[in-house]
Amino acid sequence: MATRRVNFLIPAKYGPLMGQWRTWIGRTPGARLLRHDMAKQEETSGGVLNIMRHCALLRSMGVDACLATDSGKDSYGECCGGIQLPFMKWGDRTPGDLCVVPDTLTDRIDAVEGPAVAYLQSPMWLRLNFDYRRPDVSLWTDSPFMLHRCRETFPDKEPLLVPNIIDPTSFPFIKQAERVEGLLLMFPRKGAEFIDAVLARYKAIGGTFWRAEAVDGLPFHELARKFRQPQAFLASAEVEGCALPPQECMAAGIVVVGRDARGANFCMRHRQTAMVANTPEEAADCLVELKDAALRQQLADRGHAFIRRYFPEASPSAFWREFLEREAASVFECQ
Repeated sequence: MATRRVNFLIPAKYGPLMGQWRTWIGRTPGARLLRHDMAKQEETSGGVLNIMRHCALLRSMGVDACLATDSGKDSYGECCGGIQLPFMKWGDRTPGDLCVVPDTLTDRIDAVEGPAVAYLQSPMWLRLNFDYRRPDVSLWTDSPFMLHRCRETFPDKEPLLVPNIIDPTSFPFIKQAERVEGLLLMFPRKGAEFIDAVLARYKAIGGTFWRAEAVDGLPFHELARKFRQPQAFLASAEVEGCALPPQECMAAGIVVVGRDARGANFCMRHRQTAMVANTPEEAADCLVELKDAALRQQLADRGHAFIRRYFPEASPSAFWREFLEREAASVFECQ
């Protein structure tokens, strides 16, 4: 029996000029002219990175796996630890392929002939726009929080909890003492009001140790380099999808402090792997505590020990081995 191909559908990425134009017009009254195309995105989302890493892992296991876009072209470049992944046109899929479809594009599933997976990574994109009850359609998700939301949205079909994949090559562990002292990283596109409130509160209670640095819109390789510097990361999102940034911080040795995104940041366990603080006041108090170098290194070590289970060779490989073995008789002949 021939190996069945696995196609991971992802949205294409806007080119630099188109992205700049859309960003500019989005800040003007002409924003109404923009067409919201779910088959394209302006930034490389954590959900897309996660899908790319699953594709790369499958290929390392000898499975014929590739990424799919409408055009079949790679508009991302090196986003997967320097691994070049093959692309195909979504329209070139065959009935024998297994198609893994992201939550933003689940309206494509009904057109798939054969097995399909709805990979539901974000609570913002849980939509009943496909026949999820089809016997050959599976539901995958990525956190206990999302598992609960999926059960509410898609009754009568149990979702499968699939491990995220964290890239230790792009985000190597660096000890706190080797990082820039007092540097606090944050993503303003995820909860800018929370960030402002935390920093204002921190200043009001006399905090002076932490120097905030906002990061937004960097290419993946530049973002990975940026993670080599800070000692702490302020998690500010009220709602998260697969929540890769806090997990990548833990892999890198950065202490995570802030919101747990209603439980989506499941890797954040207060005073064990991170400092959970869901209000600006709590976060500011935690930042004061994190001036203690010993506490920071303890949390960094514990966070890294926890997140290692999501390195490719750990639970993700175990998941795919089990999946391939379970489906081998009817779906795969794995090398």
